[in-house]
Amino acid sequence: MSKEKVYIIPCSGIGKVFGSIGRETAYIVVNELAKGKSALECLPLIVKGKKEVIDRLKLNKVIAIDGCPLKCSYNNLIENIGKVDAQFMTTDIVKENRDLRPESSIIPVGEQTKNLSTKLAEKVAQKVDDLLKQKEESE
Repeated sequence: MSKEKVYIIPCSGIGKVFGSIGRETAYIVVNELAKGKSALECLPLIVKGKKEVIDRLKLNKVIAIDGCPLKCSYNNLIENIGKVDAQFMTTDIVKENRDLRPESSIIPVGEQTKNLSTKLAEKVAQKVDDLLKQKEESE
């Protein structure tokens, strides 16, 4: 397997349950499901144009996770690094799992919200593997 990492960039969505799902999803992917194959990067550093961050992301695969139609993660990645290799919307996982309703409380993250985050994390982790495989095959 490649030593490359796929960078996961969740939206900030502070105070919003869909933003919480995105961040929780990113933590599950990076710390559990795709540990060692993925990493987080800070969206505000991307927005500010931090050169080291921008250069690193341009050289690697990048996944955006957004929580609302504003798509801040996706749009800022396109604007600052010129690409997004995959995009996920937290609202889609909620639509796919209508039996799980995210709690309105974001601190602590509720059990249903954790379950939704885990379901989305499984999809994101699969995409991490797919992107790394594509990169290996192209080299």
